[in-house]
Amino acid sequence: MLAITVCAYSAPDVQLGVGEEHTFRLGTGTAIGERHYSWFVDGIDQEVDADSITLSWDDVGLYRLSASYSVNGCMSEPAIIEIEVTGEVSCPDIDPAKFFTPDGDGVNEFWWIKNIECYPDAKIEIFDRYSRRLAFFTGEEFINLKGWDGYYNGHPMPSDDYWYYIRDVIPYKPRSGHFILKRGNK
Repeated sequence: MLAITVCAYSAPDVQLGVGEEHTFRLGTGTAIGERHYSWFVDGIDQEVDADSITLSWDDVGLYRLSASYSVNGCMSEPAIIEIEVTGEVSCPDIDPAKFFTPDGDGVNEFWWIKNIECYPDAKIEIFDRYSRRLAFFTGEEFINLKGWDGYYNGHPMPSDDYWYYIRDVIPYKPRSGHFILKRGNK
């Protein structure tokens, strides 16, 4: 979630995706006294008397957010932001699983990366402890396969730590880490 500070008299225009939730904060400077806040979207009072408001939009379009405050009854000039809501939906960050257990019980059978479906162009590599690359997938291939099954060249890999390297995901910096493959005792 992005927090945007709105200062009285000036505010940047913002572009958001449909369904993205953002928090807007109204900077009030150093004024001392009892403060009250007003937030309006396209002239409709949001009935929030707080220095911040969290909003999201369900429809594409151009919206106008205005915010003002009063200190001891003296009202500020409104800060106005033009918000363009596009059809592009922002994706949450990826979250690689810490372990998986491909033992045939139907639970955690594949190593998975949460939210990878938002990044079909990602490049995913899996390595063993000797830096041997065991698997390479694009995000789309990884999604279609439902993750990595723990096999290399048709053979099941043993219980051990494995490493991943993931490229081309937002915010466009490579991710690396490790996970555990744990096979059951059968």
